Amino acid sequence: PNAVAALTWFQNLFKQGYSNPWPASDTGFTFGHAALNWGGHWLYADNYRALGDNLLVLPAPNLGKGAKTGMGSWNWGITSSCKTPDQAWQVLNFIMSPSEIARMTNANGAVPARKSVIARSQLYAPNGPLHMFALQLLRGIAEPRPITPAYPTITSAFSEAVVNIVAGFNVKKELDKAVQKIDQDLQDNQGYPTGQ
Repeated sequence: PNAVAALTWFQNLFKQGYSNPWPASDTGFTFGHAALNWGGHWLYADNYRALGDNLLVLPAPNLGKGAKTGMGSWNWGITSSCKTPDQAWQVLNFIMSPSEIARMTNANGAVPARKSVIARSQLYAPNGPLHMFALQLLRGIAEPRPITPAYPTITSAFSEAVVNIVAGFNVKKELDKAVQKIDQDLQDNQGYPTGQ
């Protein structure tokens, strides 16, 4: 019921004309044709180039149950069947070093995974324009994405449901279809058992 209520509210933003369901391009905000752009830190560089100091970054809104935002980015791991685990560990150790985290996040705009790197980041340090994103992670406002091999199916099914909901389709039916696709994937893969 909560998901249906939330996405019904979302659908009404489009039905009532508060948001354009099918913009001709992604430039409406940067060209000043839209007052708000709901996005993430990855949009900052382009938005700042277009709007400069007129750009205001806002925190995730509180829609009644506390402010929430998504979290999750690149993950690195070593499989149990890796034939060269020592070398793989060396690569991971290198990638997760503060200097490489800084290099990677300077390139992709993501929030650094280490507090020490956040503190030195021009974007995410306490006086940086994106410090709010670091605070959302540090204060527990961010919710992790599902940690499952089913994630591609989950994101695809949910994305399809949202597109159809924006187009005016029945919210509950679209969410039910998404659940069926996700449940089928889990069933087809025996729930993705671990340790086998």
